[in-house]
Amino acid sequence: MKDQERCARSPGESGAAWQLPFALRAVVFALLALRHAPALSQGLAGTSGLVSAPTAILTRDGDVVMGLNLIAPHYHEYYGSKFDENAAQVRFVTIGFLPFVEVGLRLTYMTGGTPQGIGDRMASVRVRLFKEGEHLPALAVGAHDVVGTRLYHSTYAVASKSVRTRAGPATLTVGYGYDVLGLHVRGRQFDGLFGGASVTPHRWVTLLAEYDGERPNAGVRLGPVHGVALLAALQNFDAISGGVSYTFALH
Repeated sequence: MKDQERCARSPGESGAAWQLPFALRAVVFALLALRHAPALSQGLAGTSGLVSAPTAILTRDGDVVMGLNLIAPHYHEYYGSKFDENAAQVRFVTIGFLPFVEVGLRLTYMTGGTPQGIGDRMASVRVRLFKEGEHLPALAVGAHDVVGTRLYHSTYAVASKSVRTRAGPATLTVGYGYDVLGLHVRGRQFDGLFGGASVTPHRWVTLLAEYDGERPNAGVRLGPVHGVALLAALQNFDAISGGVSYTFALH
C-alpha cells in the first residue's frame, strides 16, 4: 500500500517535499557563519567543477573534500527512470593526489523507498595535462565510472581559463565528452560539447552557469566558513539541487 501511495504522488509533490527544508537549512547555515573563506569548487557529482560539468581546475594537492549533495528527481539519472519520483543523495570524497591528479569516490542513494545497501559506487579520476598560462588555458582529461554498473560513465577533455571582469575574477570552461573506451554502459554524462562560466563578485560568493551536455544549469556557491562550501543549484531552471562540503589538508 505504501509503495502504491508513493507511486501515486506527482513528481512536483515529491520534489517539493524535500526542496524547501533543505533550502532553509542551507540559508540558516550561511547566515550563522562568522568566518569567511573563498568558495570552493565541488559540483553535484562531488568532483571539482561548476554545477555539474567538470572543469580543468583540480582539487589542490594534499586536499581532501568530503560532502553530501541532494539531486532533484528526474535529474539524477539513477537507474534511468526507475526512481524518478525520488531525489538522489550523493555522498563523496575527493582527493588532490599529486599537483596534477584528482581522484574521487561517490556513493549514490535514493531518498525514501527500499534500503539500497552501500548504494551505487562511482570512482573518478582527472589528470591535468597542462597548467594554465598567460594566454593558454589549463587542459585536463577525465574518466568517470569505468567499472561496475557504469550509471554515470564519462570520458572527456576539458579546458579552463581565468579572466578578469568588472564583476570579479571569472573562469571560462569548455569541454567535450566522447566514448573512447567503447564499454557497455547503462548511462552516460557529459556527452558532446559542454561548458560554462563562473564569476566571484565576493571573496566567498561564486555564481555559476553551464550547459552540461544535456541541460542548462545555474547556481551559487558560498564559502562563509573556512573549509566549508554550500552549493545551491537550479537544474534546467525548474528543479533545485544542492549540498555542503568540507575541505581539509592532509599536510
